[in-house]
Formats: sequence, structure tokens, C-alpha cells
Amino acid sequence: NKRISCGDAIVNDSVSKIPPKSHSAFDVIVVGNGPLGAALGVHLASLSSSSSSRKSVLILDSGSESLSSGSDDLGRIVRPLDVEGRDEWTQLNIDSIESFAKIQEESEIAFFEKKGSLSIGSQAFVSKPASLLTAKKIEHEILRGREEICEKFAYLNRGTIPEEYVAVSDRVGGYVSPHKMRAAFNRLAVKKNEERTVVCVQTAEEIIWTDDDGGFVKVRTTDGNVYAAREKVFLACGYYTQPLLHRSKIDMESLEDVKISKRTIILAKVSEEDAKGRFRDMPTIKYELPEDVRSKSAATDTSTNAASDQSKNEAKSVYILPPIWYPGPVPSPGYYVKIGGGANDFMTLSKAVMFDEKKSGNVQNEKEKKPIEQRKELDSVWEDHRKATYEDQKEDIESWMSSDGDPEIVPQLKTALLHVFPDVEFEAFETKACATTCTSNGSMKIEHYLDGKICAVTGCNGKAAGPAYAIAREVVANAKFVKHIT
Repeated sequence: NKRISCGDAIVNDSVSKIPPKSHSAFDVIVVGNGPLGAALGVHLASLSSSSSSRKSVLILDSGSESLSSGSDDLGRIVRPLDVEGRDEWTQLNIDSIESFAKIQEESEIAFFEKKGSLSIGSQAFVSKPASLLTAKKIEHEILRGREEICEKFAYLNRGTIPEEYVAVSDRVGGYVSPHKMRAAFNRLAVKKNEERTVVCVQTAEEIIWTDDDGGFVKVRTTDGNVYAAREKVFLACGYYTQPLLHRSKIDMESLEDVKISKRTIILAKVSEEDAKGRFRDMPTIKYELPEDVRSKSAATDTSTNAASDQSKNEAKSVYILPPIWYPGPVPSPGYYVKIGGGANDFMTLSKAVMFDEKKSGNVQNEKEKKPIEQRKELDSVWEDHRKATYEDQKEDIESWMSSDGDPEIVPQLKTALLHVFPDVEFEAFETKACATTCTSNGSMKIEHYLDGKICAVTGCNGKAAGPAYAIAREVVANAKFVKHIT
């Protein structure tokens, strides 16, 4: 596997390569420095205008060599045009977008590209998001029928877009560079908090809490360092949240609803001429695949038991980002269109369970099947084993994230891409695995443990990177901070 590493060239001058001394204490520790963890740092730094009452904050960043999906490409969608038409996600996106100009000015780091957003599909597919844009008084345009759509968006093809499709577009949305956004958030957190915020490269291994520690919650890292939180620990580590809580022997029954969905993306290289020509004004796109294309390109939905509208829409649609310049080395320098989507493929079984079942003889002809086929078969049969899998799920996640994605999904995404852009000559394709955390109702999970000493934010359904700033503001505003004194 060749990790998509072009984002490493984006310098985050707020991250310290030298971690604090082991056993240092801070008021608050944030585990995870993705878009959400970095945004938490900004809002924690803004809690008090009084210098004497500011909180000391430690943000743990797993580093550029980590296998987090947030470090693997240069584009994340942010848009008020939520495809499920959910008020909570629409408002979070609007609030974040409205904050970007000031953040970029204060940090002197530009991370948001205002390209607009576009949803194309059947009337049923676009009606909810369109109604919500109207309710939120977001200026938008509705186009009905293939001719109107292709006349407005010339890069779409009249030969493939169904005649009855409807399009809804706005000029508010766009995409963010997660690397630059984190750098901007980190710089503001350090600046606003008068350097009481420390961002360092350390990976959390375990959370420790005993009565003997005077009520402090401690975080032990993979390097063996231990840091104490006087007031609170925030977990903003995505799909590593459940394995971390499990290793820490913290009862997380409230997160049993959260599943990890294995996702595959393609970065399709286009010529500079196309990037600056036909695709120059392209917005981010959410596209409902027609039935005939879906039968060719949509994988069997392993999320049939998931009731959320997010899972249902994912199974029949793809998202596409406009060309973004990737400086290399991986992928090679050039402009790339990003496509992802399709049915959720939930990670429900650990390698330990697979091994035990194989050893007992319950899995037949394992040598005749590809690993992906084995996993999918086991997932469908032994769903009840999920609770027992957290012990080594971290290893499963890392194995998945270091792969090139699902080889069965790649040709299906290519089929979808060539359906939308049949006359584009793509120069190369780079594939990559990523992952999201999903809930059955499509809403985030914000859960508290150890009498409120730990706050975990997860179950973001693949939507949290763009609106991370507004999500973090809500989380911090509703958090209770109780200082424990030995």
C-alpha cells in the first residue's frame, strides 16, 4: 500500500514534535487532532476572556504516519444541501461556513473553497434538501429535466442523465482541505489561549481512572507517556473511540448503536486543461444513480438492517468533488476528481472471531475465497459477535486503512464515474480505503462517561469534517467542567 501522503507537505506549525513530560497535568485533554479535535481546541481556548481563568489544554495528534482517513486526501465536503434533508446537519454546515471567513483571516490560513453544492436525482431524492434550503432561506436554484440540468452544468452529459431528474444547487457550499483546516484551528487555539494549549504528536493507548488518583482521568500513550486531566477528556478519535474505551474497561453500552463503515474512494486524475476548463466552476455533487447503473455499480448493501435515511441514500448514490491539485508524491502530482459512496459495509467481526470460527471448522473452503468475501460472509452470519470484537478491532481498522480499499467496489465506482462523465479521459486512478462511524438514526452520538469526566463524540455518519467547527462549539458549550483537587 502507498499511503496518500500529499497532505504531509502542508505544514502545521502549531504541532510540537517534542511532547510534554510524562505525568504532566492539564485541565483538559483532547484525544484526536482531526477536524473535530482541532475545533474543540479553538472553543476550549475561547471559554474565558480572563487570562487567569483560562484552561490548559493538551491535544493529542496521532501524527502523519497514522492511518486516519482524515489525513488521506485534500477534500472534504461542507454544504447546507444535506442530501437527507436533516435540519441538524444543515444548520451545522451553515454555522460552520459562516465562521470560515473570520477563522481564515485570524489564522492566516485559507482552507475553504466556496464552489457551491449540487444534488441531482429523482424528485424524491432532492425534495427534502430543497425544502430545507427554502426553510433556512438559503438561496438556491431548482432545475427540472435533463435539458435544463445539462444546459446549466455543461460538464454533465445529455446522453446519461435521466430525462426526469431534478437538480438543486446552491453557491454556499464547497469543500475544505482537512489538513489546512486543522492547521488553522490549531494556530488559533494556541494563539487565543496564550500558549496554554499544546498540540503534540502522541497516540492515546488507554484511559486510566482510579479513586487513588484523586478523581483525575489519565491518558497513557503508545510511547508510554501518561498525562492527567484535571477536569475533562474529550474523545474525538472517530472509529478508534470504541476500541479505546474497550481497552480502558469503560462501559460503553450507549455506543452499541455505532458501527464502523468501511468505505472506498477513487481519486481520478484529469488533465490540467479539463481541470481549468470544463470543470472550472464544478461544485461538489451528490448524484442518485439510475436503477440500471445502480444494478451494475452498487454493491450488495450490507447495511440492510440499518434504518437510517443516510444508509439508504448512500446505497443508491455517489458523491463527487471537483478537481483538486495534489502535489505528490502519492498520488503523483496533478488534478484529481474524488468519488465515493455506495452501500455501507459495516465492520462487525474481529480477526479473533474469524480465527476461532475457522479453527472450529465453521468456515468452509476458506482458501477458495478472497479475504473480503470471507469477511462479508462472516459479517452476515455472526452479527451477535460484534460486542466481543472491540479487543482487537483496532488491528482490524489498521489492516483495512492500510489497504487500497475493496477491490469489488473500485470497478463499481469507476462505472458510476464514467456514467456521470462519459466523455472525460481520465489519466489514472488511485484507490484508497477510508472509514466512517454510522448510527441507525443518522444522528451524532455525544456520550459521557465516568460521571462526565469523559465526553466522546462519534457516529458522525461521514459528515463531520466540514461542519466540525459548529459541532465542537455545541459540544463545548454543553460540557460540564468539574475540577478535581487532590
